[in-house]
Amino acid sequence: MVLQPSESMPAYDPAKPDPRLRDFVRLLARQAARKFVEAERERASRDHLPD
Repeated sequence: MVLQPSESMPAYDPAKPDPRLRDFVRLLARQAARKFVEAERERASRDHLPD
């Protein structure tokens, strides 16, 4: 199998960040932030003393 670049795909420029990589990193950051907030809320609810 031989892969040929698509004519519609822009040429790779190593000086510019790959937008797919940037989007992937943002996705991972959002997931990590969501998990952190959930863990902090859970910890806070456990630390709360009942009245």
